[in-house]
Amino acid sequence: MRIFPEGRSRALSAAALATAAVCGFMAAKAALDLATFVKVFSTPAFFLALARAQLPVEMPPVAALLAGHIRSAFVFALFFWLSGLTLAAGVLRRKEWARRGAVAMLYLLSAAALLLLLFPWLVVPRQLVYEGLSLAPDFNDAVRVAAFFARTAALLLGGLCLWWALALDRGGLRKEFR
Repeated sequence: MRIFPEGRSRALSAAALATAAVCGFMAAKAALDLATFVKVFSTPAFFLALARAQLPVEMPPVAALLAGHIRSAFVFALFFWLSGLTLAAGVLRRKEWARRGAVAMLYLLSAAALLLLLFPWLVVPRQLVYEGLSLAPDFNDAVRVAAFFARTAALLLGGLCLWWALALDRGGLRKEFR
């Protein structure tokens, strides 16, 4: 069996193989995390303590959503990585259903990256400022750096996802799928 079939794009095969490896590793990690979460934290006392926990006033919306739906977040992570693994394996075998699924997933990831690029406060806390006066200068500096890195990562990874989506959707790679 050849990993890189002749007459086909080696870059696409290598990218699909690397994506399958990363998604497989992350799916296994997500399954272990979910099993640990269910084993350790699924007692009623944990959820009573979580219900009475106080959230920060300016908590980022995504963190608040995850804190409110913690079980769903673990299950979503597992299904996300398993679907990525399935689509990468299908793209490696040049299946048309996998190409369409990978294109849709890549477009969604690039849209999420654009959202993070435009609104980094969705995942990074806002700075603590009151009437123009910085309440916590060290914290505000850390938040500013975190927002910069979040935007930079969103720009680079979102652009990469969009490039691959367009290559699979409208480029010459589309002809390789049956």
